[in-house]
Amino acid sequence: MLSLCAVCELREYDLFEGVEQKELDQLGKGSQPAVVPKRNYIFTPDEPSNAVYLLKKGRVRISRLSDTGKQFTLVTLEPGAIFGESALFGDEPRKYYAEALDDAYICKIDKKVFEEIVSRNPKVSLRLAQIVEQRLEEAQEQIENLVFYDVQTRLARLLLKLADLHGERVPGGVKIGIRLTHEDMASLIGSTRETTSKILNEFKAAGHIDVEKRQIILLDQKALADMQ
Repeated sequence: MLSLCAVCELREYDLFEGVEQKELDQLGKGSQPAVVPKRNYIFTPDEPSNAVYLLKKGRVRISRLSDTGKQFTLVTLEPGAIFGESALFGDEPRKYYAEALDDAYICKIDKKVFEEIVSRNPKVSLRLAQIVEQRLEEAQEQIENLVFYDVQTRLARLLLKLADLHGERVPGGVKIGIRLTHEDMASLIGSTRETTSKILNEFKAAGHIDVEKRQIILLDQKALADMQ
């Protein structure tokens, strides 16, 4: 069961804005906090869809395997995100992997308890529909990247997006404030680690990026943007 403090934290999620305290208490009683270590899975395909998750801290990758066994990232979630929401739309098993990219602090909410809250709060239902729509748009963007852009362009677009989301100004450029392995980036752009490493080295040799303490610094964002 969640602690009182954790129940109060539920109010920090826009999804539950306007929900009465007694219903948040009910939500808390049907919830379990957990810390999932980095590189561990929260759920995998074919597991029962019996819970919805809130991400309080860390990052989570939602992915699936291609027919050739290559892992393809659909979306990377940041703190404040809800995931596993497909459990609310049927009883089919999970189809995707949810993996902690960092130590992930999550709240696991029982499906039936969540459904009761949604049924009594139309605004929660509407916000949930908006989240699902956004998730579909993000997945569609990933598919379009694979169809319309080559690997070099996809990697350039990824670096620019990461700089926009996590960038911090440093002398000479913009440092991406999170650490991703070459394998992580390969999964995000639908490529291999070897190809991703090769292109990153080419970007560095051309003066587009630099790497310090395993963090990438964009030195020439215009050059990367011109690849699109």
